[in-house]
Amino acid sequence: MILNKMELFNMRSQSVGQTDLIIRKAQIFLEEEIEAIRQTKELMDEDFEKAIVLLKDCRGKIVITGIGKSGHAARKMAATMVSLGITAVYLNPAEAVHGDLGIVQENDVVIGISKSGESKEMIAIYPAIKNLKASIITITADPQSSMAQYSDITLRIGLQKEAGHLNLAPTSSVIASLALGDALATIVAELKGFSEEQFAVYHPGGALGSILTLNVEDLLSDKSYSAVYETDSFKDVLIELTTKRIGATVVMNKNSLVGIITDGDLKRLLDKYQEKCFNLLAGEIKVPYPITIQKGTKVVDAIKMMEQGERSISVVPVMDGEKYLGILRVHDVLRSLKTATNKDGI
Repeated sequence: MILNKMELFNMRSQSVGQTDLIIRKAQIFLEEEIEAIRQTKELMDEDFEKAIVLLKDCRGKIVITGIGKSGHAARKMAATMVSLGITAVYLNPAEAVHGDLGIVQENDVVIGISKSGESKEMIAIYPAIKNLKASIITITADPQSSMAQYSDITLRIGLQKEAGHLNLAPTSSVIASLALGDALATIVAELKGFSEEQFAVYHPGGALGSILTLNVEDLLSDKSYSAVYETDSFKDVLIELTTKRIGATVVMNKNSLVGIITDGDLKRLLDKYQEKCFNLLAGEIKVPYPITIQKGTKVVDAIKMMEQGERSISVVPVMDGEKYLGILRVHDVLRSLKTATNKDGI
């Protein structure tokens, strides 16, 4: 069947209209979840601070528990804490009543998650947890719930409705619980002084971990070495820069590094002096006393150093004492990060 132009126009209009409708529904859904987090933010009070102090000073471990979708949030919360150096485990409340409650010890802190605060599985284990002399923090939308009554601290999640047309499936409540858990984990880790280097120790196979554990010399190769001597001509410098394509070359006086010349320096000289540049020597156009960095420096510290000052730099010579080893580029760091990320399958 051959469709005329009007029929084709109507079909396309219907398709565009359906696309707009679906996108609008998704935007409304996300706004509803965002609103749950916003309400949770507004409900934060001194109890949140008390929870932070309790978790930071915990002499045992953090046990996080929940059933159903709240159980998934609890697992994620425990995983986040562990990745930030906080000893945490997930406890399935349904299994807890059959012996797994033995994981809870005195001096532990138990975090229970339940939107209603009336989960039968959770209420069944709360009295036993109190008998074990562990502290309880409950995350719930109802501060008057049965679970809240057993708790040392109650943290409220804001929830007018679950996102979605039915207002039934746990959506906004889980998102709000996850956000609150992330806030707890990251703030406690910060107060404990958890550093980037420690993060790398717990993530040795990850992209960030691989970068944070590297020293600057680990990113150098045969192609990282570029040098000219003070007596070399402008033409020699130009050839060295265009051949090596590192973005800079150092200037040497015998075995001592005395300066650096970057691509940018060369371009500025050409603009200013034009063909007269070819009468100059490397020693006359070098930038003396360049910033350098020593072998053994962590890559992350090198990047921080390169970003400091009035103007950030993209290349820096690496030294072993007084010996010049090569030039580290920001590009080398980015390339290494990209390679590690690809290996992670991210």
